[in-house]
Amino acid sequence: MTGATYICGGDERPGARGTDCPNPLHDHPLPDGYVDASNVAARRISQGWSNRRCPDCDTHGWAPPKGTTDGP
Repeated sequence: MTGATYICGGDERPGARGTDCPNPLHDHPLPDGYVDASNVAARRISQGWSNRRCPDCDTHGWAPPKGTTDGP
């Protein structure tokens, strides 16, 4: 019997912007993979990012800490 080997994670590039909403909350999407998305989300939270509901489309998005414009 031969089996395939699967490696989870390792590609922390952002996924596609999940919405057409122009609100900047959606400018920082998480990576597509579950493991990578979890790692990036945990890092963002520890660095002061917030995950908020968009007032325009009711979809959650990421806001960097106040005083910064970009991040992981």
